[in-house]
Amino acid sequence: MPAMRKTLLAAAAAATALAGTFVIAQPASAQPASAPSSSARLASGSWTGWASTNFSGLDRTWSGEVGSCIYVGDNWNDKIRSAKSASATTRVELWDTWNCEGGGIVIDGSGYYSIGAWVSAYKVTAV
Repeated sequence: MPAMRKTLLAAAAAATALAGTFVIAQPASAQPASAPSSSARLASGSWTGWASTNFSGLDRTWSGEVGSCIYVGDNWNDKIRSAKSASATTRVELWDTWNCEGGGIVIDGSGYYSIGAWVSAYKVTAV
């Protein structure tokens, strides 16, 4: 077999072997995903509610992201009698409905020492 023919047959065999193979190349700028920066995280705040007036009795602390309406839970619904936020700059709206509609009050670090039996949900508005 002439040398030229052997070279062509070898090239054809190699091409046949590679015919079903393909390569997917990643862009040069591809990098693994990273965690969001702290500035991308939503701000959150907390507040404490008491079962009695004057910030006394059984208590519980809640927290939430700014703007999220959160139900206080069946055990505390309509049972909060005093409340205040965790700091002077944190503002929390207390609502009389589970979905933060209707009426409510705004508490801060000084709080409310006497609240009627109506708090059902809250929304942190400033931290």
